[in-house]
Amino acid sequence: MRRLLPLFVALLATPAMAEVPRLSPEGEWLASLVGPLDLTAEDGVVLSFTKGRVAGSAGCNRFFGSYSLMPGMSFDGIGTTRMACTGRRAEVEAALLAALAQVNDWRLGEDDSLELLLDGDALLRAFPVAQ
Repeated sequence: MRRLLPLFVALLATPAMAEVPRLSPEGEWLASLVGPLDLTAEDGVVLSFTKGRVAGSAGCNRFFGSYSLMPGMSFDGIGTTRMACTGRRAEVEAALLAALAQVNDWRLGEDDSLELLLDGDALLRAFPVAQ
């Protein structure tokens, strides 16, 4: 037993043991890409994932619904508020809603981004919102 103690302590101290892989997209994310559109913080597209629910700002209206991670990723029951949007705000919102309807998987990028995917290609890229 004494011989195993140093091994156990060494395993606990390794960086690989300290990092726990993210098993869900839970948290708040600021989108930088939606479909063909590059976004800025001023576009205001934010997604918040909590316990199977998704909500946020589509750039003009608020949106809400549910998501499932089995298998891959899918969204269901997506709805929005109904403020009239024009110009870029309408374009961004339409791109977001179209992307959410097509998503079939997700992954975390090496740059800590969240990517929502369609057959391996990023439809949406977002970064954690600073807390």
